[in-house]
Amino acid sequence: MMKTSLFNPILILLFTCLIFPGIQRAVAQDDGKVIVWDKFDTIRNTEPLFYYGVDFSHLRVSDGSKILKSHEYRRHYPNEWLDFLEKETVRFNRVGRELRKESLYYKQNEILPVSRSMVNDFIIAGSYSFPLDTVKNALKQYALTEKDGLGLVLLPENFNKREEQARMWVVFFDIQSREVRWATEVYGKCGGAGYTAHWGSGIVDGFKNFIHKKYRVPRYPMYDNF
Repeated sequence: MMKTSLFNPILILLFTCLIFPGIQRAVAQDDGKVIVWDKFDTIRNTEPLFYYGVDFSHLRVSDGSKILKSHEYRRHYPNEWLDFLEKETVRFNRVGRELRKESLYYKQNEILPVSRSMVNDFIIAGSYSFPLDTVKNALKQYALTEKDGLGLVLLPENFNKREEQARMWVVFFDIQSREVRWATEVYGKCGGAGYTAHWGSGIVDGFKNFIHKKYRVPRYPMYDNF
């Protein structure tokens, strides 16, 4: 029988957190590695934040009935979605208020060439997803004027007609190194009439879910990625 040492560092740290709940960190074990969640506090407390908006270049829409319209729709989207999201999330500094940032700079224009570069067949029949490695590679494609600081970008992954759901990545990253500081997938319900509002509302709802279920509840983001 394997014996567990009382001096195991993981057990000591967990025991300390239970005995002293005032300590502002939580720990979990993921594939044998200890993750300390006070990194999230660093992200919350970093000022300013540079918000690069939404990057649609990796999005696929799962809607078999609209496949033949893929080329036609590509001429109108994502510009319509970008305009919708700017009104719904950026106006009156809504993103900054939700993230509780005193200084937030909106930089969508700097990634527009990338964000608009959707593939011709972006409407598909089945579901679609991409891994964290795709997120990491996407960050390297941005030509940003800022040389350092904390950046934020939203990468829509899949708009799913059958599930009436939008799935996206919320990504905080180091601008200088382009390393991911916090990346997590979130889901949003889609509603509203018209192709623009219907899918755009899913992004808005997904961002709200991130704020209330992950950003403001930092202690147990067990499925987030670094």
